[in-house]
Amino acid sequence: MDRYFHSVTLDSEKCRGCTNCIKQCPTEAIRVRDGKARIIEERCIDCGECIRICPNHAKIVVTDGLEKLQEFKYTVAMPAPSLFGQFKPEIEPAMILGALLRIGFSRVFEVAVGAELITQAICSEIILSREKKPLISSACPAVVRLMQVRFPGLLSHIIPIKAPMEVSAKMAKEAVMRELGLPLSKIGAFFITPCPAKVTAVKQPVGDDYSWVDGVFSMSALYGELLQHARPQNADVGLHQATGAGMGWGRAGGENAAIGASSLLSVDGIRNVVAVLDELEKGGMGEIDYVEAQACVGGCIGGPLVVQNPFMSRVLIRKMAEKYSQKTQLVSAEQTVKMVAGGHFATSKSIRPRAAMQLDEDVAQALSKMALLEQTLQHLPDLDCGSCGSPNCRALAEDIVRGLAFESDCIFKLRERVRSLAEEMVELAQKMPPAMGRLQSVGREEGRERLHLGEVVEILDATVHGEPFVLERQVTGAYCSDLLSDAMANAKEGNLWFTIQTHPNVVAVASLLSLAAVVITGGREPEPETLAKAKQEKVAVLVTVVRSFEAAGKIYGYLNERK
Repeated sequence: MDRYFHSVTLDSEKCRGCTNCIKQCPTEAIRVRDGKARIIEERCIDCGECIRICPNHAKIVVTDGLEKLQEFKYTVAMPAPSLFGQFKPEIEPAMILGALLRIGFSRVFEVAVGAELITQAICSEIILSREKKPLISSACPAVVRLMQVRFPGLLSHIIPIKAPMEVSAKMAKEAVMRELGLPLSKIGAFFITPCPAKVTAVKQPVGDDYSWVDGVFSMSALYGELLQHARPQNADVGLHQATGAGMGWGRAGGENAAIGASSLLSVDGIRNVVAVLDELEKGGMGEIDYVEAQACVGGCIGGPLVVQNPFMSRVLIRKMAEKYSQKTQLVSAEQTVKMVAGGHFATSKSIRPRAAMQLDEDVAQALSKMALLEQTLQHLPDLDCGSCGSPNCRALAEDIVRGLAFESDCIFKLRERVRSLAEEMVELAQKMPPAMGRLQSVGREEGRERLHLGEVVEILDATVHGEPFVLERQVTGAYCSDLLSDAMANAKEGNLWFTIQTHPNVVAVASLLSLAAVVITGGREPEPETLAKAKQEKVAVLVTVVRSFEAAGKIYGYLNERK
């Protein structure tokens, strides 16, 4: 497949190229080039992590609008279980379902009903697939796509069962055709989603040739109207068919709670999912039968398109699951067994990996590029600062090999090149022809160098981390700030930098600005990684028990006395 549909898109006018998003993307699908973020289509899994982190709201989700209802004679609203956790405790599920009818839908069908049936299919598959352990849930499309991109070797572990959304849409349409005699083309099924990944799953299905769902509405977009109509007078108890087991799927752990038996593992949050899949790829967790994996922290209640605080939603969903735990299922146990045996819930085709991480389709070329990548990586600073617009140094090396970036995109490599060119210019300037005369050496700015680093050590009674020669460095002034971006913008070459920060990034800033030294105040000790990086970059690190205010004052007073 050459083209991918993505529900997560970029509003380039709002993007400021801040690079926040590139660090959070679990598949390294974002780069910043020419001051704007760019999304690599084949790597994006529409998990929505970039939406959460973007301070400029430049990442948006494309969903359907209510006007799409006009395309069908009969419309079915399919609320995700997590929708019921978005309202106050006094608002019953029947009120929410009644509100959906009030805003324009012909019928409602809870996805939680489909989840109940899927639970039985999962239990059956766990029993039949004892040799392939663990099986992995197919309910979260972001996780499925994550595996396509980063963990293709684990795709065979994904349980070959449809997601509850698809099962519910099929059941709802079949019921309308049976009861009203309408053709399938006249019936529209619309899912109300907490996340962008479900939108993508409908527009571009994985594991099936097509989706039974005709449109997807954002939960946050409909919330206002639903809240307005969620009143007792609009409630119809007959609309609420789901049991507690199906409703519990809206939170992390709810799927496993419904399954009940076997050795089950629940993991939520994309970073945690990656860690678990890493372990599985290494051959671990063989004692686990089934993994419920959800990309959003807290499960669907933590999706980017929800309204309610996810911690509050978790409580509400759990209470609803308990309240309706004894409710009779819409489909009898006997009928469910027949549906499972008949393959009613099985996916129609295997899930294929994406060629997103390949350097080249030709194996020989790919191996050659991999060797070049490793060689390029050795020449990069290994700081993973993201200033180049790639998420880390390895990603930059990969971009360079692919021809999408240059080594000079690394700010540290660029600084080295500029310094080398400057030295070459000075050397050339001294080699003027004799007939033109020699240039007179230009002295440094008068009064700029008034202090040696060795004197600073004595004044502040500081401990020095660095080679002995650093004490001979000249100090041109000082800057006091604990915000790295502020120091980068205002500190000058040769300055002392007073800060309480102790992590390795202070070394990167000091090296970039050619500061005389980093002075860590208040007696805080630098991290071992900081000292290792300082030695590598030849950056002086001083530690003093004196606080920043007093330290800056001492140096300021000393400089004034020597004017």
